[in-house]
Amino acid sequence: MTRGWQFSTAAILAREATAWLVGPAAVWLLHGPRVRGREHLRELEAPFLVCPSHASHLDFSAVRLALGSRRRQRIAAAVAADYFTVSPTRWFFAAWLGAFPFNRLGHGGHETLDQAVELLDGGWSVLVFPEGTRSRTGVMGPFRPGIGVLAVRSGRQVLPVRILGIHNVLPPGEWRPRRARVEVRFGAPLRAEPSEDPRAFTARLEASVRALGDDVS
Repeated sequence: MTRGWQFSTAAILAREATAWLVGPAAVWLLHGPRVRGREHLRELEAPFLVCPSHASHLDFSAVRLALGSRRRQRIAAAVAADYFTVSPTRWFFAAWLGAFPFNRLGHGGHETLDQAVELLDGGWSVLVFPEGTRSRTGVMGPFRPGIGVLAVRSGRQVLPVRILGIHNVLPPGEWRPRRARVEVRFGAPLRAEPSEDPRAFTARLEASVRALGDDVS
């Protein structure tokens, strides 16, 4: 399976250069964001899976800022495959951020699971939104079982992440962001057992993310 241009060395360097240029504006918009549970990042063995809550198109940017420049350089975001077909502009910006098309969890798509595993095997950490779509209300939705399949199949560590307050910055349906306080919380990494039922792991991951809280402190 061929990797896209977004995973080339040139794209990584260009992405980092852009991050340094626009990063201060994103930091201002998200009030940082504030990060809790940073100590759990030291427990990670790269590459790993990153599984955040999902309430805004800015979720990936918030996680990238919270992870820091070293860990974010080789992170690929799984973005709904239909997002790439909306327009060439959306396709370019999604790819520019290091994203790749991924069938929504729970909707089949063995080929996209294969691509995620290939990226992990190639040294890329992969970010997947377990809810499968953005929350329209800011309330976290149920996780879909596909993340359990990927966790069991890959055997990689899974980093639970809760992003709070970002629905107030750019909720679905809005195009103009508003400044608001955002907090990214990392939980202790999990790992699926080789014989673990994918649905059981999904439930375990969902409980871990929910346990990270609901309110910005």
